[in-house]
Amino acid sequence: MLFLGNPIGLMVVIPALLFTLYAQSRVSGAYAKFSRIAAARGFTGAQVASQLLQDAGIDHVRVEQTRGTLTDHYDPRKKVVRLSPQVYGGSSLAAIGIAAHEVGHA
Repeated sequence: MLFLGNPIGLMVVIPALLFTLYAQSRVSGAYAKFSRIAAARGFTGAQVASQLLQDAGIDHVRVEQTRGTLTDHYDPRKKVVRLSPQVYGGSSLAAIGIAAHEVGHA
């Protein structure tokens, strides 16, 4: 291992690891908070993603459901926005916000 015997390497890796853990906890906390708030119109993440793609004239990108939690992503090679089940079928603020974010990558 490159950093195990090097104190300077550890001084870089440990703060980076702590920052990563902090950032992940903030994302998870925000997701938990806003997944409890229903969107006013009741649209699902899949509906919002499809509508945004249509409104932008992007007809070559599909919206699919994928497995996992917070595994949402855009695959540029396959031209697919993949949404986790909670986002794909969810109608919370978190679901539509995440769906819109992923469409932004397309």
